[in-house]
Amino acid sequence: MIYSTVPMAGPHSALSTIAQAIKALYGMAEEINEYLDKHIEEMRSSENPTIARTGRVLEMAKYGFGIGYITPVIVIAVGQLLLGNPLSAAVTVVTAATFTNPIAMTCAAIGAIYYGWGALTEVERSEILDKLSNGLEVGIELIKSIVHFIVDKTKELLSSKNIEEMKKFIAAAAATFGKTLGDVTHKITDVVSDSFGAFRKKSGVAVDRTVDLASDAYVTVKETAGKVADQTRTKIKRIKTNTSNSSDKGASVKRKSK
Repeated sequence: MIYSTVPMAGPHSALSTIAQAIKALYGMAEEINEYLDKHIEEMRSSENPTIARTGRVLEMAKYGFGIGYITPVIVIAVGQLLLGNPLSAAVTVVTAATFTNPIAMTCAAIGAIYYGWGALTEVERSEILDKLSNGLEVGIELIKSIVHFIVDKTKELLSSKNIEEMKKFIAAAAATFGKTLGDVTHKITDVVSDSFGAFRKKSGVAVDRTVDLASDAYVTVKETAGKVADQTRTKIKRIKTNTSNSSDKGASVKRKSK
C-alpha cells in the first residue's frame, strides 16, 4: 500500500457535502486533515486499550489507502449512517451540540461498522453506498474496500473484550438518534438486552418495590429459620441428655443385680 499524509487534490480539495457534515459534527475548527491526524494520535495514546487499538485501526486505514483525510471521513460517515445519523445539515447541528466526546463518536462509528455492516441486507448496503458515493464524490468500490479493511483490522487488532466494549459506545451514540444497540448489531442477545433494559427503565419504581419486599421477606424467613434451628438444636440436646441419663441408670441397675 502507498502511505501518504497529503489530502486528495483536484475535485476533492474542496470539502464534499458529507465531509462538511463530519467536520461540523466533530466541531473541527482547523483544517480537516490536520484535525484527524491529531484525533488519531490522541486515540492511540489513550490508556484505554479499546480506544487505543481503535485509533490504530483508523490510522492504518488513513495511511494505508494513501488518500489523506478521505479515508477516515468515509469510515466515520459509514458508521454514523449505521448508528442512525442521516448526516443531514439540520441533524448534524443538533448532534454536534449533543456529542461532546469525538473519541467516543469514532469508536461508535467503527464499532457500528464491525457489528452492523454485515447485518444489513444487500438493499440496505446499496442504499448507504449510493448515498456516500454521491455525498463524498468517491467510487462505491473504494467505500466497500475501506469498510472491509476496517472490519478485518478490527478483528485482527482488538481482543474479544475490546470488541465487546465497543457496544457501550454504539449504544450511547445510537440512542442519540432514537436507536438501540440491537438496531445496529441485529444480534438477538442485544435486542433482548435492549428490551429488558427498557422494561427496567419503565418499571423501575415497581421493580425497586418488589426488590424491597423480597428483601424484607428474605430477612423475615431468615430470622424465623434461625429461631426454628435454635429450638431444634435445644430439643436434640435435651433428648441426648435424657437418653444418656437413662443409659446410666440402666447400667447401674444391672451392676446391683449381679
